Amino acid sequence: MKLPEFDDIEFSPLAWKEWLVYGDQSEFPSKKRIYSFLRKQNREGVFEWCGGIENHVRNNRIRRLLNGYAILDLLNESQSIDFIKVKMWRMFEDTVGEILREVIKDKEECSVAHVDRWPGFKGLDYIITNSKSRLGWKVGVQCKKYVGTRIPYSRVDEYSSYTRGTSASKLYDKGLDLKERFTHKRKTVLVMFEAFKKGKLQKRRFDWLKEVWDSVVVFNKPPPNENVYTYRLHFDQYSKIARWC
Repeated sequence: MKLPEFDDIEFSPLAWKEWLVYGDQSEFPSKKRIYSFLRKQNREGVFEWCGGIENHVRNNRIRRLLNGYAILDLLNESQSIDFIKVKMWRMFEDTVGEILREVIKDKEECSVAHVDRWPGFKGLDYIITNSKSRLGWKVGVQCKKYVGTRIPYSRVDEYSSYTRGTSASKLYDKGLDLKERFTHKRKTVLVMFEAFKKGKLQKRRFDWLKEVWDSVVVFNKPPPNENVYTYRLHFDQYSKIARWC
Protein backbone atom coordinates (compact mmCIF):
# COMPACT_ATOMS: atom_id res chain seq x y z
CA MET A 1 0.00 0.00 0.00
CA LYS A 2 1.24 3.49 -0.81
CA LEU A 3 1.83 5.59 2.31
CA PRO A 4 2.17 9.37 2.55
CA GLU A 5 5.70 10.72 2.84
CA PHE A 6 7.10 11.20 6.34
CA ASP A 7 7.07 15.01 6.06
CA ASP A 8 3.47 14.98 4.80
CA ILE A 9 1.97 13.74 8.07
CA GLU A 10 0.81 15.70 11.11
CA PHE A 11 -1.24 14.63 14.13
CA SER A 12 -3.68 16.76 16.10
CA PRO A 13 -2.76 17.66 19.72
CA LEU A 14 -5.13 15.07 21.19
CA ALA A 15 -3.71 12.36 18.93
CA TRP A 16 -0.21 13.26 20.10
CA LYS A 17 -1.37 13.00 23.69
CA GLU A 18 -2.61 9.49 22.94
CA TRP A 19 0.72 8.48 21.37
CA LEU A 20 2.66 9.76 24.36
CA VAL A 21 0.62 7.84 26.94
CA TYR A 22 0.49 4.60 24.93
CA GLY A 23 1.35 1.81 27.38
CA ASP A 24 3.07 2.32 30.71
CA GLN A 25 6.01 3.78 28.87
CA SER A 26 5.32 5.21 25.44
CA GLU A 27 6.38 3.02 22.56
CA PHE A 28 5.94 5.95 20.15
CA PRO A 29 7.71 9.01 21.57
CA SER A 30 8.28 10.58 18.15
CA LYS A 31 6.74 10.77 14.70
CA LYS A 32 9.75 8.91 13.32
CA ARG A 33 9.01 5.92 15.59
CA ILE A 34 5.35 5.97 14.56
CA TYR A 35 6.29 6.10 10.87
CA SER A 36 8.80 3.26 11.24
CA PHE A 37 6.12 1.12 12.89
CA LEU A 38 3.67 1.99 10.13
CA ARG A 39 6.14 1.01 7.38
CA LYS A 40 6.90 -2.26 9.15
CA GLN A 41 3.18 -3.07 9.37
CA ASN A 42 2.84 -2.23 5.69
CA ARG A 43 5.73 -4.52 4.68
CA GLU A 44 4.11 -7.34 6.62
CA GLY A 45 0.89 -6.93 4.61
CA VAL A 46 -1.28 -5.67 7.47
CA PHE A 47 -2.87 -3.03 5.21
CA GLU A 48 -3.50 -5.18 2.15
CA TRP A 49 -7.22 -4.39 2.38
CA CYS A 50 -6.44 -0.73 1.66
CA GLY A 51 -5.33 0.50 -1.75
CA GLY A 52 -3.58 3.58 -0.38
CA ILE A 53 -4.06 7.16 0.79
CA GLU A 54 -4.76 9.70 -1.95
CA ASN A 55 -4.88 13.28 -0.75
CA HIS A 56 -6.32 15.98 -3.02
CA VAL A 57 -5.95 18.93 -0.63
CA ARG A 58 -3.71 21.84 -1.66
CA ASN A 59 -3.39 23.49 1.74
CA ASN A 60 -0.23 21.93 3.17
CA ARG A 61 -1.24 21.79 6.83
CA ILE A 62 -4.77 20.51 6.17
CA ARG A 63 -3.31 17.84 3.88
CA ARG A 64 -0.86 16.73 6.59
CA LEU A 65 -3.60 16.62 9.24
CA LEU A 66 -5.85 14.52 7.01
CA ASN A 67 -2.98 12.13 6.27
CA GLY A 68 -2.30 11.83 9.99
CA TYR A 69 -5.92 11.04 10.77
CA ALA A 70 -6.12 8.48 7.93
CA ILE A 71 -3.10 6.74 9.47
CA LEU A 72 -4.82 6.65 12.86
CA ASP A 73 -7.85 5.10 11.18
CA LEU A 74 -5.66 2.54 9.37
CA LEU A 75 -4.06 1.42 12.61
CA ASN A 76 -7.41 1.32 14.37
CA GLU A 77 -9.26 -0.61 11.64
CA SER A 78 -6.42 -3.13 11.28
CA GLN A 79 -6.24 -3.50 15.09
CA SER A 80 -2.51 -2.83 14.92
CA ILE A 81 -2.59 -0.97 18.22
CA ASP A 82 -5.14 -0.21 20.91
CA PHE A 83 -5.83 3.44 21.55
CA ILE A 84 -6.01 3.63 25.33
CA LYS A 85 -7.14 7.03 26.51
CA VAL A 86 -8.98 8.60 23.58
CA LYS A 87 -11.67 7.19 21.29
CA MET A 88 -11.36 7.58 17.52
CA TRP A 89 -14.40 9.84 17.27
CA ARG A 90 -12.77 12.23 19.74
CA MET A 91 -9.51 12.26 17.76
CA PHE A 92 -11.52 12.98 14.62
CA GLU A 93 -13.24 15.85 16.40
CA ASP A 94 -9.85 17.23 17.48
CA THR A 95 -8.51 16.95 13.93
CA VAL A 96 -11.52 18.90 12.63
CA GLY A 97 -10.83 21.61 15.21
CA GLU A 98 -7.22 21.97 14.02
CA ILE A 99 -8.37 22.15 10.39
CA LEU A 100 -10.90 24.88 11.27
CA ARG A 101 -8.13 26.87 12.98
CA GLU A 102 -6.04 26.56 9.83
CA VAL A 103 -8.99 27.73 7.74
CA ILE A 104 -9.37 30.99 9.70
CA LYS A 105 -5.71 31.65 10.58
CA ASP A 106 -5.68 34.89 8.53
CA LYS A 107 -8.84 36.24 10.18
CA GLU A 108 -7.68 37.94 13.38
CA GLU A 109 -11.22 38.60 14.60
CA CYS A 110 -12.21 34.91 14.43
CA SER A 111 -11.49 32.00 16.74
CA VAL A 112 -12.61 28.38 17.12
CA ALA A 113 -14.30 27.30 20.37
CA HIS A 114 -15.09 23.72 21.41
CA VAL A 115 -18.66 23.83 22.76
CA ASP A 116 -19.61 20.16 23.00
CA ARG A 117 -21.97 19.76 26.00
CA TRP A 118 -22.05 23.51 26.68
CA PRO A 119 -25.56 24.72 27.62
CA GLY A 120 -27.29 26.30 24.64
CA PHE A 121 -25.14 24.60 22.01
CA LYS A 122 -26.79 21.18 21.81
CA GLY A 123 -26.02 19.57 18.44
CA LEU A 124 -22.72 21.40 17.86
CA ASP A 125 -19.13 20.47 18.62
CA TYR A 126 -17.49 23.75 17.56
CA ILE A 127 -18.45 27.32 16.88
CA ILE A 128 -16.36 29.89 15.05
CA THR A 129 -16.73 33.21 16.82
CA ASN A 130 -16.30 36.69 15.37
CA SER A 131 -15.40 39.50 17.77
CA LYS A 132 -16.76 42.13 15.36
CA SER A 133 -20.14 40.45 14.90
CA ARG A 134 -23.19 41.29 16.99
CA LEU A 135 -24.18 37.62 16.69
CA GLY A 136 -21.01 36.56 18.52
CA TRP A 137 -20.53 33.48 16.38
CA LYS A 138 -21.04 32.86 12.70
CA VAL A 139 -20.48 29.14 12.00
CA GLY A 140 -21.46 26.05 13.99
CA VAL A 141 -19.88 22.65 13.28
CA GLN A 142 -21.03 19.11 14.05
CA CYS A 143 -18.43 16.32 13.65
CA LYS A 144 -19.27 12.72 12.84
CA LYS A 145 -16.51 10.20 12.23
CA TYR A 146 -19.06 7.90 10.62
CA VAL A 147 -22.48 8.48 9.03
CA GLY A 148 -24.65 5.47 8.36
CA THR A 149 -27.87 4.80 6.54
CA ARG A 150 -31.30 6.29 7.06
CA ILE A 151 -33.24 4.24 9.61
CA PRO A 152 -37.08 4.17 9.69
CA TYR A 153 -38.54 6.66 12.17
CA SER A 154 -41.10 4.06 13.26
CA ARG A 155 -38.32 1.73 14.44
CA VAL A 156 -35.79 4.22 15.74
CA ASP A 157 -36.07 2.97 19.35
CA GLU A 158 -34.98 -0.52 18.25
CA TYR A 159 -31.48 0.69 17.41
CA SER A 160 -28.53 1.41 19.68
CA SER A 161 -27.73 4.98 20.68
CA TYR A 162 -24.63 4.90 18.43
CA THR A 163 -26.64 3.78 15.39
CA ARG A 164 -29.31 6.41 16.07
CA GLY A 165 -26.73 9.15 16.56
CA THR A 166 -24.89 8.39 13.31
CA SER A 167 -27.90 7.72 11.10
CA ALA A 168 -28.94 10.08 8.32
CA SER A 169 -32.40 10.36 9.87
CA LYS A 170 -31.18 11.72 13.20
CA LEU A 171 -28.62 13.99 11.54
CA TYR A 172 -31.39 15.41 9.37
CA ASP A 173 -33.44 16.12 12.50
CA LYS A 174 -30.40 17.66 14.17
CA GLY A 175 -29.72 19.95 11.21
CA LEU A 176 -33.38 21.00 11.12
CA ASP A 177 -33.38 21.69 14.86
CA LEU A 178 -30.26 23.87 14.56
CA LYS A 179 -31.84 25.91 11.78
CA GLU A 180 -34.94 26.49 13.89
CA ARG A 181 -32.96 27.50 16.98
CA PHE A 182 -30.43 29.80 15.34
CA THR A 183 -30.97 32.66 12.92
CA HIS A 184 -30.43 32.40 9.19
CA LYS A 185 -27.36 34.62 9.56
CA ARG A 186 -25.51 31.73 11.17
CA LYS A 187 -24.29 28.77 9.16
CA THR A 188 -24.21 25.11 10.20
CA VAL A 189 -21.69 22.60 8.90
CA LEU A 190 -21.71 18.80 9.13
CA VAL A 191 -18.20 17.30 8.87
CA MET A 192 -17.64 13.57 8.50
CA PHE A 193 -14.87 11.12 7.67
CA GLU A 194 -16.66 7.95 6.63
CA ALA A 195 -19.94 8.37 4.79
CA PHE A 196 -22.22 6.16 2.75
CA LYS A 197 -20.87 3.76 0.20
CA LYS A 198 -21.44 4.78 -3.38
CA GLY A 199 -24.89 4.16 -4.83
CA LYS A 200 -28.01 6.02 -5.98
CA LEU A 201 -29.90 5.43 -2.73
CA GLN A 202 -26.97 6.60 -0.62
CA LYS A 203 -26.52 9.66 -2.82
CA ARG A 204 -30.17 10.59 -2.27
CA ARG A 205 -29.67 10.33 1.47
CA PHE A 206 -26.57 12.46 1.21
CA ASP A 207 -28.39 15.12 -0.84
CA TRP A 208 -31.22 14.92 1.70
CA LEU A 209 -28.82 16.00 4.47
CA LYS A 210 -27.74 18.99 2.38
CA GLU A 211 -31.30 20.31 2.62
CA VAL A 212 -30.85 21.18 6.30
CA TRP A 213 -27.07 21.76 6.64
CA ASP A 214 -25.46 24.78 4.96
CA SER A 215 -22.41 22.67 4.18
CA VAL A 216 -21.81 18.91 4.28
CA VAL A 217 -18.09 18.15 4.23
CA VAL A 218 -16.79 14.62 3.64
CA PHE A 219 -13.05 14.13 4.16
CA ASN A 220 -12.95 10.57 2.94
CA LYS A 221 -14.58 9.89 -0.42
CA PRO A 222 -14.13 6.21 -1.34
CA PRO A 223 -14.08 5.41 -5.06
CA PRO A 224 -17.13 3.60 -6.50
CA ASN A 225 -17.12 -0.05 -7.52
CA GLU A 226 -13.71 -0.93 -6.13
CA ASN A 227 -13.09 -4.04 -4.05
CA VAL A 228 -9.92 -2.67 -2.48
CA TYR A 229 -10.70 0.25 -0.21
CA THR A 230 -8.80 3.48 -0.85
CA TYR A 231 -8.72 6.61 1.28
CA ARG A 232 -9.45 9.61 -0.95
CA LEU A 233 -9.10 12.68 1.20
CA HIS A 234 -10.76 15.99 0.33
CA PHE A 235 -11.57 19.25 2.04
CA ASP A 236 -12.77 21.40 -0.81
CA GLN A 237 -15.10 23.78 1.08
CA TYR A 238 -12.74 25.50 3.49
CA SER A 239 -12.65 28.75 1.47
CA LYS A 240 -16.46 28.95 1.67
CA ILE A 241 -16.41 28.37 5.44
CA ALA A 242 -13.72 31.04 5.82
CA ARG A 243 -15.93 33.54 3.94
CA TRP A 244 -18.86 32.79 6.26
CA CYS A 245 -16.67 33.59 9.29
